[in-house]
Amino acid sequence: MDTLTIAAGLLPHAPIIVPAVAGARASAVAATTAAARQLAREVLAHDPEAVVITAPHGPRHPSAATLQIGSSVMGSLGDFGAGDVAVSLPVDRELAAAFEEAARGLDLPVHSLDARRLEYSTVVPLSFLCEAGWDGPTVVVSLPYPGTGDPVALGQALAAAAQGLGRHLLVLASGDMSHRLTRDAPAGFDPEGRRFDEEVAGLLRTGELRDLLALDPHRVERAGEDCLDSLLFAAATFDFAPVGPRLLSYEGPFGVGYGVALLTGAAVAAMAARDLPALARQAIQTYVGERRVARPPAGLAPEVQDRAALFVTLLTPAGELRGCIGSLEPTTDNLATETIDRAIAAASADPRFAPVTLDEVPGLTIEVSILTPPEAVDSVDALDPRRYGVVVEDGGRRGVLLPALAGIDDAHRQVEVARRKAGIPPGQPVRLSRFEVVKYRSAGRSA
Repeated sequence: MDTLTIAAGLLPHAPIIVPAVAGARASAVAATTAAARQLAREVLAHDPEAVVITAPHGPRHPSAATLQIGSSVMGSLGDFGAGDVAVSLPVDRELAAAFEEAARGLDLPVHSLDARRLEYSTVVPLSFLCEAGWDGPTVVVSLPYPGTGDPVALGQALAAAAQGLGRHLLVLASGDMSHRLTRDAPAGFDPEGRRFDEEVAGLLRTGELRDLLALDPHRVERAGEDCLDSLLFAAATFDFAPVGPRLLSYEGPFGVGYGVALLTGAAVAAMAARDLPALARQAIQTYVGERRVARPPAGLAPEVQDRAALFVTLLTPAGELRGCIGSLEPTTDNLATETIDRAIAAASADPRFAPVTLDEVPGLTIEVSILTPPEAVDSVDALDPRRYGVVVEDGGRRGVLLPALAGIDDAHRQVEVARRKAGIPPGQPVRLSRFEVVKYRSAGRSA
């Protein structure tokens, strides 16, 4: 993207939503657990370069935002009987420093803390993210005490910092809704609890996030929630203008409301050609996970509005081919829809491989190769497998090979492999064409 891109979501932080903690009670929060896993997969499909997460139960300062700026952050749910549920992530110290500078430029106090330990309000949401494949740079921010700071201004400062660095962010709002839903709720009962949850869930469902600012503070306090400031902070990073918001789940089985919501899942800026591999990953994720064809973003840079032929290639973490489908002529309206179509085909319809599974998607390296129109050549001497792809044709049979493939550094070898792909026997006269490609690549995440 030419400017800041944001994916954002709301995840509860109650340890009970983690199956290893819930044990026999897991069925009571099964919808929340499933939605948390779905959200993690969806937001990671946008290929964030850094994750920023709020910590409602972290080291909060009465009036300043607190950033944990150690070289890494780590924590587990050992205090809840699930020590195997643990996260350890590097800190994006450059982003944290830029965030602090941007906040101070707005006269917002920020407190930096050289601390590595994470508590449960970050470990729980991050555990779902890490389960889905995240192992990248992370920033943990504890907002000031409710009513003493300005979460909206802090979110705007984060957006400015990311803009300056060109970071593609995922912002996670960690928070549970009302803790006062029932007579046996941990914080006691208040009828405002149910009303608060219904109102906030409705806003998350419709995407009218700016209306969160109009909630009555007295009623909010009676609800006993710890999600509102996190939601305001996250929503401010994309100026309260979500794309494709969805409330994935809401339930309150233990007197506490658990909401899982996609706040925004699309780019703020127009999609550029270099973003096509991320679009391909999102398309595969959506198709494999939901059996649904993803829609392209509303905003496309001029270069992506063009029609062109392309191939989508999938590689395993070991660098082995996992699927490759393309064509020599464009078949859809633009490069975005062409990428979606070819990505789904590469993942599900390459006859050489079994369909890609949901667990594989984060680890795939994805290449999108945009082709120039083929030009006919008279002989193999006009080929160069490092620069040109080749088309070998014989009547109704046609073999295509992309350039710069491992193990193919000789034009005769390139033609031989293309013949074999097409089922054309050696010695059979063929027509040769060559083409060039512009390739964009997105590496997969390590397990």
